[in-house]
Amino acid sequence: MAALIFKMEKKDNFLDYVPEQNCPWDKDGKGHVYLIKEKTRNKLLKKVIAMLGRKQEFHIHLDEPGTAAWLAADGRRTILEIAAVLKRESAGEVAQAEARLAKFFAMLARDGFVRWGTGEARPQAK
Repeated sequence: MAALIFKMEKKDNFLDYVPEQNCPWDKDGKGHVYLIKEKTRNKLLKKVIAMLGRKQEFHIHLDEPGTAAWLAADGRRTILEIAAVLKRESAGEVAQAEARLAKFFAMLARDGFVRWGTGEARPQAK
C-alpha cells in the first residue's frame, strides 16, 4: 500500500504519526541496526567512488534505544504506541520517551529513512 505523503501541520499531534521504514537496513554483530543509504544516485560519481575504492553507501549505526525504536516501527504503530512498547520493555527506564522518539523519527523522516504511513501493515525491509 502506498504511504501518505504530507507535510506536518501545526495542528497535528506528532505522537499520532505512524513511521514506516523506508530504507534498507541490517544488523551488526552486536545486534544493533544500521541503516543503509546510497552516497549518490549520479552514475558518474558512482564510477569515481568505485575507482577510489570506496563504498557506494553510508552505514548509519543506531544505538540500543534507536535499534529498539527502529524495530518497533512496523508501519502499524504510532509514535505514542512505540514509546509505550519501549517503556514496557525497559521497565519504564526511558525518560521522556515520547519527546525523544518524536525527535528521532522526525530526523529520520527528514533524511528519508522513514516516511509517514496510514497505519496499514507493510512487509519489513531487509
